[in-house]
Amino acid sequence: MSTPKSMQLAANVFAATIKTSRGEYAALVAQPNQPPIGIALLIHGFTGSKEDFIHLLPELADLGWHAVAIDQRGCYQTAGSDNESDYTLEMFASDLVEVVKTFNQPVHLLGHSFGGLVTQAAALAGANLASLTIFCSGPGAIPGTAYDWLQDFQIDLRAGKRDERIESSIAEMKADGRLSNPNVEEFLRERWAESKAAALLGKATILINQPDLSKDIAELSENGLPVLVTHGVDDDAWPIEQQEQMAKTIGAKYVVIPDSAHSPNVENVAATTTVLNQFWRSSL
Repeated sequence: MSTPKSMQLAANVFAATIKTSRGEYAALVAQPNQPPIGIALLIHGFTGSKEDFIHLLPELADLGWHAVAIDQRGCYQTAGSDNESDYTLEMFASDLVEVVKTFNQPVHLLGHSFGGLVTQAAALAGANLASLTIFCSGPGAIPGTAYDWLQDFQIDLRAGKRDERIESSIAEMKADGRLSNPNVEEFLRERWAESKAAALLGKATILINQPDLSKDIAELSENGLPVLVTHGVDDDAWPIEQQEQMAKTIGAKYVVIPDSAHSPNVENVAATTTVLNQFWRSSL
């Protein structure tokens, strides 16, 4: 999971609610001091939330972007049902299409990890996009050890071992130095408790079973949608060679972010900001 280094909001970042025909979505918004170049909408991953982008949002705003991150349905501060079958890729994508509509202009859409599948599906569902960034994500189901981990995760959640999962993750992050701030630790527990178990289970099912979308996204790219595939140099979720092949299949721009793994939005904010700003500006 993306783990912020602190929970302190920058002066130009504030909490908001985005109201749509499909419900309300909790958001963090960063506004530039000048008229914005455009709108960037950032979508979190599997166990994440809008706070995954807490360090990236103000940097993007400083460069002139109106940057927004949301909690997806059933995640942290956005409401959702307790019915696992409600959480399909089509549902998440339909939500996102409606969120994009609220901006009344094309949006630069970024999806991290699981969010990369959602943003691809939203693009295919007709979201009004200026560009699409597939960030540390893949074309479909996650393979290898991550696939096995997700299957074990579902078994544990259905067996009532939800709290054990978060405590294990926190212990691991403390051990490898990713977590030392007690406020962040408190936030991680709060986010875990407030997110719907049904949403986590539904997202895990998508990650285990989702067919490859890259050929469909290639058609959008051929029809003029700018697409970027980017990830950390040490990304350990979808295999790096699979992400590179996805970029080739789509005809997307492909950039590897140095000094980072699966969460460059936390691990190397400066380089990530530069990559996104350059791509989005080239798409204007």
